[in-house]
Amino acid sequence: MAALLPLRARHCLITGAYGGIGAAIATRFAAEGALVTLLGRKEDKLRDLCARLPPFPDSRLAPLSAATAISSPRVREDKPAHSYAVMDVSADSRDDAVLDGTCSIHSQQRTGQIDVLVNAAGIAQFQLLQNTSSRTARELVDTNLMGTIFMSRYMAQRMKRRRADRDACIINIASLLAEKGSPGTSVYAASKAGIIAMSREPLEKRIPLGRLGRPDEVADAAVFLAQNTYANNCILNLDGGLSAV
Repeated sequence: MAALLPLRARHCLITGAYGGIGAAIATRFAAEGALVTLLGRKEDKLRDLCARLPPFPDSRLAPLSAATAISSPRVREDKPAHSYAVMDVSADSRDDAVLDGTCSIHSQQRTGQIDVLVNAAGIAQFQLLQNTSSRTARELVDTNLMGTIFMSRYMAQRMKRRRADRDACIINIASLLAEKGSPGTSVYAASKAGIIAMSREPLEKRIPLGRLGRPDEVADAAVFLAQNTYANNCILNLDGGLSAV
């Protein structure tokens, strides 16, 4: 049995999609055959990125609702394609109607439900705490932490109503600064530390999985470590979620 779930035909929602990390993830996911929905604040950047993504090769998922998601010009009504929607994930400006549209039912057999959520939205402003304005601090916490919390909550609520054959995944982007302090990073580091703390909370009863890892699952992790040159001196907790409890 293969340990890795294929991304082909899985619906992946990426926040902060046109940023460096978000755009790289979106491009890689699309290249692996995923149906990608991009979220971000600037429509022109979302549109440009959406047009550059490798085309969606599979028609097993339905397209997003035209009323709530703005699709690439190459979209055809009879075939799903990558889409984008303008949205600010920060605490005081989220629009759940946009998210509801991505999960709406489009046919009797298939839905546009989200299989993978990547919380890549984030901002970085570095200055000493005594020089940080209340507005800057709130902006950092709202975007980095609260946006991640609310998007993850939205996803977690819907994970309980999923089809049994479609596993869901939430990926959060934190920072080394959350655990290793540095001058001028206190508010940013605090927002990222909050993400780590939230990510360690089990969202389902099956975390931890309650079984030993299979050799093929360890092998998949070994392939990642061998291929990723930035995973230098990397300690990977491959334990089915046990270290989170």
